[in-house]
Amino acid sequence: MKEQQEKYDLPNGWKLVRLDDVAIIVTGNTPPTNNKAYFNGDVPFYKPSDLNEDYVKDSKDRLSELGKEYSRILPKNSILITCIGSLGKSGIISKEGAFNQQINGVLPILSNTLFFYYQIISQQFQNSIRSNASATTVAILNKSKFGNLPFLIAPLDEQNLIATQIESLFSKLDEAEKVLEKANKGLRIYRQVLLNQAFSGKLTEKWRRENSIKLSAKQLIHNIEKERQTKYDLELLEWQNSLKKWKETKEGQRPSRPSKPIVPDKPTDEQIHRKWQLPKEWQWTQLGLISFVTKLAGFEYTEYVKYTEKGDLPVIKAENVGQGGFKKTIYSKVVAESVEHLKRSKLNGDELIIVFVGAGVGNVATTPQGHKFFLGPNIAIARPYKEINTKFLEYFYQSHRGKKLLLATAKAVAQPSLSMGNIRQTPVAIPSKEEQFQIIQIIENQFTLTNNLEKTVDNVLNEIIALKHSILKKAFEGRLVTYTSNESIEKLLDDIQEEKRLYLENQKELNRSKPKQKKEMEEKKTILEILKESNSPISAQELWEKSTSDGDIERFYSEIKEIYHQIDELKTKTESLLTLKDENK
Repeated sequence: MKEQQEKYDLPNGWKLVRLDDVAIIVTGNTPPTNNKAYFNGDVPFYKPSDLNEDYVKDSKDRLSELGKEYSRILPKNSILITCIGSLGKSGIISKEGAFNQQINGVLPILSNTLFFYYQIISQQFQNSIRSNASATTVAILNKSKFGNLPFLIAPLDEQNLIATQIESLFSKLDEAEKVLEKANKGLRIYRQVLLNQAFSGKLTEKWRRENSIKLSAKQLIHNIEKERQTKYDLELLEWQNSLKKWKETKEGQRPSRPSKPIVPDKPTDEQIHRKWQLPKEWQWTQLGLISFVTKLAGFEYTEYVKYTEKGDLPVIKAENVGQGGFKKTIYSKVVAESVEHLKRSKLNGDELIIVFVGAGVGNVATTPQGHKFFLGPNIAIARPYKEINTKFLEYFYQSHRGKKLLLATAKAVAQPSLSMGNIRQTPVAIPSKEEQFQIIQIIENQFTLTNNLEKTVDNVLNEIIALKHSILKKAFEGRLVTYTSNESIEKLLDDIQEEKRLYLENQKELNRSKPKQKKEMEEKKTILEILKESNSPISAQELWEKSTSDGDIERFYSEIKEIYHQIDELKTKTESLLTLKDENK
């Protein structure tokens, strides 16, 4: 600690100590999950996901009174800090409760809780947490290392003054944040209102009255149908000629048999209006009737697509299709020559791309013009005929109503998905080509304004975060308040040590008086013993809870590594299960 003292320019009357010197530190635990009697009661059971605000009002999970007997409990106004996984997530609990093994609880002794909490969330203390954590796959800071972290202690009156001043300043900043977040929410709502107005025809109502059009929506769609049929007839004739030549070629010299062209989609009998009132000048149709919809076949993707840093063709994936359109990322790449024959999967810009499986199902975007891409997995592509503006389709399916039409047939399974047939049959409302352009112009002008406003709001929100960090830095450098006192910091530390001693003695007495049932928790077994006795594979979580590790995650991982050669890992959709290898195999 002497070396640490030299790194800090301590304010007058302050002292640098270990966190464990001035607080009770407790690592959480979980009662055996195979016994339902321990759960679903009235006792809060806090997990890292509950620690999202200063004061944690309650927990999502609960323990019974019996479960409480098997758990480590801290009183209200204790501070919980995540020390496994999402390091540093913190909160002050408003109710007495238990907490799991990912969390260390801190109970300040004879000190101001807010003084402790604000120092714990300060950048300096958070950096200490991260720099002292074990460098494993999952970040871990055990109780011993956590308790040894350097902590600044000030005279109690000064702690109170600092906490009050931080609360006052943060309160004003929090109010400003609420106003700005409300403004951001309003901008998001405005964008949806604008899209709904656009695709009900109200946005261009005045424009239609004042302008004449060359080609009605009905005639436009009729022309596309004729063009599609003409194209199919030509492809069919070409195929018939190719097939004739193929049959005339000797068997040993024949190339692959020519593929018959796909018959153009026909309108379904399904009622597509869906109670959606349109202007009389607009026309309902389906996406597959005004564009060519396809995807890369699974076998083609597996056989021909190989990502490589030396590739010259970027691949579009689902991550590039957000709720607000196209998103640039660091692209995977393929060698263009290796996929030259997969012509339908080459993107030249201005195509509509649609996520058809996974979390982002139904998201749409337009590929950037002037760029070449290759179509990746889980994405369908729609190439509209020239009379249809791709951006119009993108905005249509980004609107609340449009997206609802697109997702109407999505399968409600673990991974929601759309079939190509359903995408082709998705309804879309089309105006004239001129009105399509007019709608896009209005939307993009308004979106530019709202995006600029949103960026300004986000910048101010970031400035508020920076200002909070600055306030905490000043506070724990002794520069936030002016204070002069004769209060002895040494006496405060002595009083804390005595109070801590009495608290721990009292806890020992309470533990002795707890029911003998608690022995079940104390009589835990090694990982190897548990696996030998288990008749079926067991999850890592259950193994951890039953083992002798008892809250020490590093010890748990160390024990796993020692016997890993004896373990088989069975992966399911949701978790990994562990079992001993069959020696007879």
